[in-house]
Amino acid sequence: MEAIWFQENGWMDANIMKNYIDYLVEEVDEPELLKMMVYDSFRDHLEESVKKKFCENGFNLAVISGGLTSICQPLDVAINKPFKDNLHREWHLWIANGGARQIAAGNL
Repeated sequence: MEAIWFQENGWMDANIMKNYIDYLVEEVDEPELLKMMVYDSFRDHLEESVKKKFCENGFNLAVISGGLTSICQPLDVAINKPFKDNLHREWHLWIANGGARQIAAGNL
């Protein structure tokens, strides 16, 4: 199964979540295995159709409450946040040093 999905605006949505569930079901074909999906409270993760599809496929669900990212999502804190901060800083330096050019329509 194709394992690359994207949304034009860069945000996760319910359809991509459902594609991900299909992918997991295909990749983890062990009915006796206890499966748990832990995710944050982003609204598309909590959409009823997504929760229903997880349950129909034998996944137990757990939602991380707001304010617990540093405890329950260590990669977001230790890797993703510093990466995004550094990328943002480098982008600002690139823009400030004239790295961006305007296209014919006048956009950078």
